[in-house]
Amino acid sequence: MLNNILNPMKKVIALFAVLVFISHVYGQDVQESTTKSNEFGSHLGATTGIGLSYRHWFKNVGVQFTVLPINTSDLTFVSAAITGLYSLKETKSVRAYFYLGNHFLYSETRNNDYPDNNETKYKRQYNIGFGPGFSFGSVVGFNLMFGYGLYDVFNKFYMFPTGEIGLYFKF
Repeated sequence: MLNNILNPMKKVIALFAVLVFISHVYGQDVQESTTKSNEFGSHLGATTGIGLSYRHWFKNVGVQFTVLPINTSDLTFVSAAITGLYSLKETKSVRAYFYLGNHFLYSETRNNDYPDNNETKYKRQYNIGFGPGFSFGSVVGFNLMFGYGLYDVFNKFYMFPTGEIGLYFKF
């Protein structure tokens, strides 16, 4: 029975040792920053916005704008967000940063199926999120952001962990 417990433990320790060794090897590689200051792409995040996104970096400080407007006969949906970014470490193909996201969601659903029942439902929500983020790639950046989010701040106020993802072309 003790052997059954130790075998998975050995695998975890070996994996941890390999990760430490790899991080030490890559930690020795110092590269000059040649990253581009503008980025355009798509973003999906509960606290940093949904839709098309533009980022601009002013040295260590950056700003991200994300928007998605949809308007049909049955639905109006708007996602608008502005996110503050602060770069911690930057190499040629990786950037580590902190973010503070502000996301406003608006939806309006119309029931136009019956002429005597034109019911319209509205929903407004404001979310805030913060945490670390990482961008991988020198021309096309794959972004992962995670942290903590405050959801529906002005109505019900929920607090949950959050995850954000984006894909950006850098120019």
